[in-house]
Amino acid sequence: MNRLALYTDDRIAFAATLFDAWSRGHQVVLPGDDLPATRAALTPHIDGWLTPERTSMPTLARLDRSLEGVVVFTSGSTGAPVAITKTLRQLFDEVATLEATFDAHLTSDTVFVSSVSHQHIYGLLFTVLWPVLTGRVMAPRRLEYPEELEDALARADSVLVSSPAHLKRLPDTHVWSTRARAVFSSGGPLAPEAAELARQIVGHTPIEVYGSSETGGIAWRQGSTSAWKALAGVDVRASAENTLEVRSPHLPDAEWFTTADRVELHDQSFRLLGRADRLAKIEEKRVSLDLIERTCLATGLLAEARVVVLPGARVTVGLVAVPTDRSMPRKQLIDAIKEAVKDVVEPVARPRRFRFPETMPADERGKTPEALLTKLFAPERPDANWTERAPATAQLSLTIVPELRALDGHFVKLPVVPGVAQVDWAISFAKEAFPIAGTFVRLEALKFQAIMQPGNEVNLTLGWNAQRNTLTFRYAGGNRSYSSGKVVWAP
Repeated sequence: MNRLALYTDDRIAFAATLFDAWSRGHQVVLPGDDLPATRAALTPHIDGWLTPERTSMPTLARLDRSLEGVVVFTSGSTGAPVAITKTLRQLFDEVATLEATFDAHLTSDTVFVSSVSHQHIYGLLFTVLWPVLTGRVMAPRRLEYPEELEDALARADSVLVSSPAHLKRLPDTHVWSTRARAVFSSGGPLAPEAAELARQIVGHTPIEVYGSSETGGIAWRQGSTSAWKALAGVDVRASAENTLEVRSPHLPDAEWFTTADRVELHDQSFRLLGRADRLAKIEEKRVSLDLIERTCLATGLLAEARVVVLPGARVTVGLVAVPTDRSMPRKQLIDAIKEAVKDVVEPVARPRRFRFPETMPADERGKTPEALLTKLFAPERPDANWTERAPATAQLSLTIVPELRALDGHFVKLPVVPGVAQVDWAISFAKEAFPIAGTFVRLEALKFQAIMQPGNEVNLTLGWNAQRNTLTFRYAGGNRSYSSGKVVWAP
């Protein structure tokens, strides 16, 4: 048996090459990406790379179900890639489970349309093995753009195999005219607003499938507030530490498998309470925070490094680090870090926000909890030093620090405080100083006279006219006037 790697975006060629390799008794290794670091790390452990070809499919009945036919990779508790081997029996039994559980949503003519990659276990099962083993049609490639998905779903009875990262970005410009029978989502929890958006656009509340590369499918739910229900043939229980334990025909043996997810269990249904380790899901990519930290420290430019996942409309990775050389320019340091991680982690998991404190923040126990790290990324506005607070006037001094959120991406080479942020700060500080009520009406006499940048020391003068419900503001520093304007509220 040879170990041969396979990577291609052509789903038809992928399926044909995969099944042909199985018919010859080969084990197929599926890397999750084709980054240079991934290829370099994998090559010493395989016998070669398969050349994807759209050949005819072998007779499925002749395949040896005991063959350890697939190797996928996932991050272990240490962050190092862990090879997970699946027999054809495990894979085929899981397809049978999916068919038994969800057959009411499909017909014999259903086309599997997908926005996810087949190089991972979810995509492999849902977009290749399920249609092939049940004699259905699969789309020839992953469709990433909404226009492509809308067109494909309108052409035939179909199901959409997607993920939270794609579903939450569906355009809400119009309701699609589709023949979709169901929407599947996996890879991470689907936010309620994303589930509702998919229902409105595509016409179906997504069916979420929960599982992992190690366990295969474990449970499903339809509706983001519903409890997870164990798939047919899957048993679940909670450990003494309230982590989920699974026994399933999709596992290599009949033993209980302990996951890293904490749960609240109710018979054969449960609610997820979060992960118990340092692996994070970012845009459905499993990311080892330890691996990112080790890579950054290996540059020799950092004495300490901690990575934190930052929530928001788009989840990002932040790096808090203590440089070994304080004289090194910030941009040069950031560029060196980005260069170090670019071939190790995928783009979505690379640090995009940076903080370089004098020392790593610590609590009274000398520990650095995640809350302290996250706080470093959250300054919505500068810290205020109030010099005057009267019923109708107020003054405060501000230091424009480079960590301000308003400066992120505005702009990379010349950071500038956006005008909208200056207005927002003025209103925010004014509401602390004056009893402002009513509904915002308009801005008047808005002027921006000089750019405001990191390092500027700025004085903000506020004036409140209670009779007119009007605020005036002016930012100035030294002999420079940065901006001024008037904000009007309805009584």
